[in-house]
Amino acid sequence: MTLNRTAALDPRWCWPALPYHHPVFTTRAPEAQERQGEISGRNRTHYCGAYWGYGFHEDGVRSALPVARWFGKEL
Repeated sequence: MTLNRTAALDPRWCWPALPYHHPVFTTRAPEAQERQGEISGRNRTHYCGAYWGYGFHEDGVRSALPVARWFGKEL
């Protein structure tokens, strides 16, 4: 994966380009994040992602840890 250096890549060695988007936070984000317990885990559906924190990859991992514990895995 590369950011901002696409001209340096040999297209023969590249997978198709896929668009990725970072979460866009509004002033209502903290209010929605506080409701994670109401949303995630209902009907055996868990939501994990960077949007549960500050938008960083680590926030996505942090949001997955309670789900791993729900499945009996302690990481």
